[in-house]
Order: sequence, then structure tokens, then C-alpha cells
Amino acid sequence: MQAPAGWDDAAARSPWGHVMQSSAWARIREQQGWEPEFIRGERPLPCALVLWRGALGGQRLGYAPRGPVIAPDDRGGLRDISTRLATLARERGAIFLKADPELPADLAGASLREGGFIPSTQQIQPVLATLVLDLGPDEDTLFASLEKDTRWSVRQSQKRGVVIRAARDDADLRALYDLYATTGERAGFITRTWDYYRVMWGTLSEAGLATIRLAFVEERPVAGAMTWRCGERTVYQTGATNDAGRKSSAAYGLLWECIIAARREGAKRFDLGGIPVDLERKDDPMYGPYQFKRGFGGEVRRWVGAHDAVPRPLAYRAYLLAEPLYTRALRVVGRLRG
Repeated sequence: MQAPAGWDDAAARSPWGHVMQSSAWARIREQQGWEPEFIRGERPLPCALVLWRGALGGQRLGYAPRGPVIAPDDRGGLRDISTRLATLARERGAIFLKADPELPADLAGASLREGGFIPSTQQIQPVLATLVLDLGPDEDTLFASLEKDTRWSVRQSQKRGVVIRAARDDADLRALYDLYATTGERAGFITRTWDYYRVMWGTLSEAGLATIRLAFVEERPVAGAMTWRCGERTVYQTGATNDAGRKSSAAYGLLWECIIAARREGAKRFDLGGIPVDLERKDDPMYGPYQFKRGFGGEVRRWVGAHDAVPRPLAYRAYLLAEPLYTRALRVVGRLRG
């Protein structure tokens, strides 16, 4: 389905926009079997990209990834489009329609509930909390505000000969993938195939919504990062490093380069990505990345989390029981395939 004229200006580039609501994201998911639908009224905002797909037993479900998108602080607009999405789910005969906007709970929770959504026990996106850095101060002030150990590590990356540049071609995308796969093996998370990431990263980069940077030591890639431009924010979406990158503190220099590049490109805030919701939970898988990220500063933000519109409660409860077993089986198959 073709996106309406001006869709990305509202859904991705408006102040509270998001890459996952863009026409590029719709094209990526359409190639993977999802059916995109673009929802908006007479005005550009609020709006929502909804992705539809089949489920077990010939059922149907919908997902508005990191949507709906609203104008800043427009609670009424969020309530109105939530109502429209809940009605759409009923008209489509869906088991449910999931929404998970990157909005704080105190702003979005009541509006989603008033629009016919309920809090979900099934989170698709792993990021429920983040650190957001104000890019208003000048670069010297931002650098001085880093924690002492982080400043030292950024300087060490420079002293150890780390060179950083933006990705240029598929070979650079492949280098990021190899680093990401190495990181996944070390951290214990499952990565998808090279073809999957090549299409996703390449499509977003070509659309001007993502930037990939690599850090090199003696011309060998040792760390990589991808940032997304979501409205007024630049989001640290993906980071990866190998042993040589860890020894050279390349990840520190690379993240600092991402921050100052975002400021130079006009972003107002830098979103450091996922951290634990409970910062005291040292067993949280995101606690290690949090220890790295917090040295760069930023205020903690917690998102409202996934909410579901449920026109068919019985089918919804059956899905919630069956889906974890299905997902576990897919993970086992993924491990067996390597």
C-alpha cells in the first residue's frame, strides 16, 4: 500500500515522530509478509501506521509499532486516534491491535484507556525506559558533563588510534552485522540473518532515517553503531563491538561521535536507548548497557508500554496462552540453525 502524501513529514519527522511509523518501515515489513495500513484524519497528526498479519488458526492481528504519533502533548488527539484504532480492530475482526508509542505513562496511559485499549502483558519492543540527553549546551559543556571515567575512555579511544566514519556501502553494513552477531553471541541474544539486516538497515539509510557509523583500528572495524532520526530526537538504536573494540575503548569514542553529530545535524535530544525500568535490578539484561550509557548523562524516561485493543476477548486469551509456546519453538529452531 502506498503511503499518503506527506506521511513521513508527520509520522517520522514531526517533533514526536518515529522511524517505525515511516513509509520506509512499512516497505520493510511488507516484504516480510505484513500488510501496512496508514491511518490519519483530515490533519497530518495524529496518525498511525498499522501492520496486519495472519496468526494461528487463520486469525488476524494488528500492530502500530511505536505509534500512534501525536503532536507534542496532544492528549485529546491520542484519545481520538486510539478510539479510531480500536474501532478499526473490531471492523477487521482482529484478535487484537497493539500500540506501543514512545510516550510517558502520565501523558499517554489515560488517553489510551479512554480510547479502548488495555495494558498488554506482551511487549514487542524491549525498550521501556531510556536516558534522554539535552543537546542544547555546546560541545565543550556536553563533554565536561560526562562522568569522569567516560571522559577518560573517550580520550583513550582517540589516543589508541580509533578512526570513526559513516558507512558507505554494503561492505560497511556487513561489517556492522558481523560485529552485531559477535555482540549477540557474547551477550546471549539471538540475531537474525544478514539478508534481514541488509534490507532493513539499507532501506532506512537510503530514506535518510538512519545513520551507521563504524570505528576502525588499523583499518579493521572494531565497533559499530546505528542511530535513528525520530522527529527532534536522534536515537542510539544499535551498538556492537568486538574484543579489539573493547580493548581500545572504541564504543566510547563512537557513541560520543554519534552524540555530537546529532547535535550538529539539528537534533534537540539524544536518546541513549534501552535501560532497565528498575535501575536497581542488576540482573536485568539491560543493566550492563545501562552502566555504559549512564556515563554520558541524560534524564531517565519511562514509556507507557504496549496496550491492546481487544475486540475478541476469548480469542485474545487463547492467543496469549499459545503465543509463548510458538515463540519458544521458533527460538529453538533458530538456535539449531546456528
